Amino acid sequence: MKHIYTIGIALLGCVGIQNTGSAQAITHTIAEIQGELFSSPFIEQVVTTTGIVTANNVTSATASTIGFFLQDGDGPWNGVYVYDNTQSPEIGDEIIIEAEVAEFYDVTELVNMTYYNVVSSGNELPTPMALTTGELAISEAHEGCLVQIINATCVLADADYGEAIFNDGSGEIKTNDYMYYPENGWVADQVYSITGCIHYTFEEYKIEPRYAADVTEGAVNGISASTSQVQLGVFPNPAKNQIRLNTDAAGHLRVYDMAGRNVLNESTQEAHPTIDVSSLATGTYAIEFLTEHNRMLSQLLIQ
Repeated sequence: MKHIYTIGIALLGCVGIQNTGSAQAITHTIAEIQGELFSSPFIEQVVTTTGIVTANNVTSATASTIGFFLQDGDGPWNGVYVYDNTQSPEIGDEIIIEAEVAEFYDVTELVNMTYYNVVSSGNELPTPMALTTGELAISEAHEGCLVQIINATCVLADADYGEAIFNDGSGEIKTNDYMYYPENGWVADQVYSITGCIHYTFEEYKIEPRYAADVTEGAVNGISASTSQVQLGVFPNPAKNQIRLNTDAAGHLRVYDMAGRNVLNESTQEAHPTIDVSSLATGTYAIEFLTEHNRMLSQLLIQ
């Protein structure tokens, strides 16, 4: 859904955001900001927090990029949406920010950012929480967090505004199109496993897939065959010309850019294969490695 935001964001030069190597002291964790409550206990207060960027390039129909998702560790209550168009974080960046806590139509957000500092890049992301569609549809605890649904049927492929409805038998959850929408749309009655961030818009929780690698079509045998907890080690990361995959299984590698385009394909047979990535432009990519038994995911930063 291309939600039309009406809150104005000040330009970078106006708010004077700092982006230096000097770290600012953390005042609150994301879990403390969320407060384990429907509304944050720190509304209209300025906080300094830290986390790993799990999703970026959140867009709207009227304002282009409008924010990103930030998460501090695994588990519920550790994610938050940052409403901002002054910075361009990469997925995997560890950042420190100072911002105001707000509730925008019942979504806990960090807004009016006045400090931004990248501590490190290319970090491993928090583990997506595998939950049922019914659990996610009512779960305030997972707002802003990276999650995953497994073997959910698309019961309505076009629910208007770029949304679709999925059900694994436990209840319905919608997907949204703030960051990704399949090139050929969703397919009714198809079974999917989907990774993404949970967002709350128009009084509903919705899962926001980030790119094509977040979506698997067809039933999988249990969580381990689909979840990105089956981490693919990639070295070095960041990289320039070559990477080495930490797997001894034969498989097929797919690399996707942040627009969801498949930019590299390669099949491997040997253990710990070396892959030429010199053709990739500078930026962040999603890596998917499919073996006979597993789907392994990672992020790659090309410098």
